[in-house]
Amino acid sequence: MTIIAPSRATHFMVNGNPVDVAGPGGLRLLDALRIDLGLTGTKEGCGEGECGACTVLVDGMPVVSCLIPVGQVEGRDVRTVEGLAEDGRLDPIQAAFVDSGGVQCGICTPGILMSARAFLDSGAEPTDAAIREVIAGNLCRCTGYMKIIDAIARAATTAPREVRGGLPQVQRELPGPATRPNVEPGSDVRVGPAFARPTTLGEAYALLAEGSWRPIAGGTDIMVQLADDPAAADTALLDLTGIEELRGIRVDGDRLVIGATATYGDMRRSALVAAHLPALVEMSEVFGATQLQNMATLGGNVVNASPAGDSLPLILATEAVLVAGGAGGERAIPAAAFFTGYRTTALRPGELLLRIEFPLDARRQLRYRKIGTRRALALAKVALAVTWRQADGSAAWHDVRIAVGTVTDVPIRAPSAEAVLEGAVASPDVADRAAAAILLDIHPRDGLRSTAAYRRSATSRVLRRMILDAMG
Repeated sequence: MTIIAPSRATHFMVNGNPVDVAGPGGLRLLDALRIDLGLTGTKEGCGEGECGACTVLVDGMPVVSCLIPVGQVEGRDVRTVEGLAEDGRLDPIQAAFVDSGGVQCGICTPGILMSARAFLDSGAEPTDAAIREVIAGNLCRCTGYMKIIDAIARAATTAPREVRGGLPQVQRELPGPATRPNVEPGSDVRVGPAFARPTTLGEAYALLAEGSWRPIAGGTDIMVQLADDPAAADTALLDLTGIEELRGIRVDGDRLVIGATATYGDMRRSALVAAHLPALVEMSEVFGATQLQNMATLGGNVVNASPAGDSLPLILATEAVLVAGGAGGERAIPAAAFFTGYRTTALRPGELLLRIEFPLDARRQLRYRKIGTRRALALAKVALAVTWRQADGSAAWHDVRIAVGTVTDVPIRAPSAEAVLEGAVASPDVADRAAAAILLDIHPRDGLRSTAAYRRSATSRVLRRMILDAMG
């Protein structure tokens, strides 16, 4: 187990060079790169993982460095915009941006370059749709987006370019922590929270028993909370990403089992998920953008228990089982009993969510729909999951389950709408009646992102459309 106290350095690779960053493991990777290592090409925009300006590659995957504690890159490979050009030659993506005139301002260009570089490294076909999707997590819209799309397509077929006079050398030495505000006066040791990265559940349970550690995996919500809450600055972070038992996706008998630290990117790329529960793939595709999909975990989304959590309606509608574990052993919690209130769950002190088990039935259909202000990086205004079973040769719907998110403090079932669909054959008339019935089940309040009236109207219309779509 690794415990990174403020006096211990974190060791990792940056642009092919080994580096040591002294200080707490909860320090943002963005700050370590810019302040400790002097690599100022990576920029801070929103600081919440939404703009993509701070995108870097960790083990080849694009991520937002403002939401990664530096302790999570221990022993890993980090690549920044300074690492693109080598031996006096521009990377093909840099040369293509110059040739196409696709360069944005200096804040956003580095992040777009890193997203594009990861896309080209993946070997994916550079179609217009694929390129648009890969830069969806870089929200700069100043100008030139068609030129950026053209540049990425062009870079797939161009070679590095030599730059006259060469390129400036990037600073490689550690300047030390004296420029950081969280340095204790008269000391070279920065104050800050402890950071632990256990490799077994037993180690994690032992630390949780102390009562002072906060579990973290993807960190896409927790790191924002810590930044916004000065009182949380000393929170000790318990990183779960090094525990093998919490990873992976597998089929176990009649269940699809997804480890709590499996990311949305893992689910999106999983052949097992695509074959057995394709709605999970669809949900993962509209969860944030590529950078966040590579970081955010299914277990984190569940335990965070936000009413707008993308996965919650799917988990409730499929009647998934959430398996928790602690020093006293494991226990299974039905989805209907897991979400107990606003951002609260049935997990007990000292327990972790270990895995989510989805029951499989070849006869069961599942549909998911999320409505937000945009396709990428949008919090759900309405999220709906509808599932039903059809007997062989029968068009009637049975065992109907409808779950709705964002309309109350917890995801809820819609029994009135379910009753309309139970035993019915889908038709426009049935869709109209179910859409009217669901208004009896939901009682949203006005919120920051939309009014109660909008949520009611949108939920009704979306359910109607899902039923009609299911008819083909």
